[in-house]
Amino acid sequence: MRKTLRGRLGEGLRAQRNHWGLTQEQLAERIGVTPRYLAALERGERNVTLDTFDEYAGFLGLDAGALLSGEVHDELPAVRVRPDDANPKGRRGSRQ
Repeated sequence: MRKTLRGRLGEGLRAQRNHWGLTQEQLAERIGVTPRYLAALERGERNVTLDTFDEYAGFLGLDAGALLSGEVHDELPAVRVRPDDANPKGRRGSRQ
């Protein structure tokens, strides 16, 4: 059975998070979402736009394709500071 893109994204996020030894809370903080939202992403229950997906990958220092393929990277990037207007549309799940 073919996995959905949502499922592949979720598996990629979980694999990378586990590889880095981060909790859901720690990874959620890095990408600017709540731990509950991240958990739903990891389970493949949430849709994200391509722009949002690319933003999450960027905050993790990864290429978006790496998350979809399940490729993990050893180096944990420094935490990037999100500007105050990083979520101008007020997307649900984002921390302000």
